[in-house]
Amino acid sequence: MEFTTIGAQDSLDEARKRLNDFEILVVWGEDCIIGVLTLENLENQGSCGSVCNLDILIDPSPEKLSKWKPEYVIMTEDGEPVMVSHGP
Repeated sequence: MEFTTIGAQDSLDEARKRLNDFEILVVWGEDCIIGVLTLENLENQGSCGSVCNLDILIDPSPEKLSKWKPEYVIMTEDGEPVMVSHGP
């Protein structure tokens, strides 16, 4: 999936603009990834951090992935997201 990042405190208007060019937004808290945003999430009210989808796993092991079955999986390199995909 094509993605970019956005801050948890950013507005949903900013998220709408970015989602014109990307499929999904990875939402950063102060120092870690907290969730993802899609167009579906933008129907809610609040900030990016308050409406994002929290059903994610970051760099999961195959065992953890099969046990938890998250909606989204985020792979990172040096702490930065490099790939976002749907879970199993």
